Amino acid sequence: MKNKEKYAKEIVELACNGEGIAVNKHSGMVFPCNNIPCSNCLFDNDYYCEEERKKWAESEYNEKPVISKKDKAFLEYLKEEYKYIARDKNDVLYAYNAEPCKARESWNSGCSDYWFRLNHRFDINFPMVKWSDEEPWLIKDLKKLEVVEEYEENSR
Repeated sequence: MKNKEKYAKEIVELACNGEGIAVNKHSGMVFPCNNIPCSNCLFDNDYYCEEERKKWAESEYNEKPVISKKDKAFLEYLKEEYKYIARDKNDVLYAYNAEPCKARESWNSGCSDYWFRLNHRFDINFPMVKWSDEEPWLIKDLKKLEVVEEYEENSR
């Protein structure tokens, strides 16, 4: 399903009201263009805003990630010095105090002084953190996700 199909009702409503379409880059929600600052919009590209909007409409809809109560509780106990979580190609999760860089089959801790393996020591899942991610997840962003009791079976 494409974004334009998923958000058809919202898009039609905005179009009928003569409004432009904006998508909040943090929540993924559709808004009237003049209701959110450009810096918070997924299409914040000044001159090419309209082209970005078309690309978004034609791209596949991705379900917003959620976090389980258990994984969220784990993050609350993790020391604040840890800022990032990433998953290596071999499915191992790591926490880092500084942003790691993606290498051939793992995330390179580079300038990170502190890092450690997570899912081999703790009963956590974080299915939204994938090897295919272009960037590591900020822990503060994970904490903002909608909390669910448990993950669905096919979430990874």
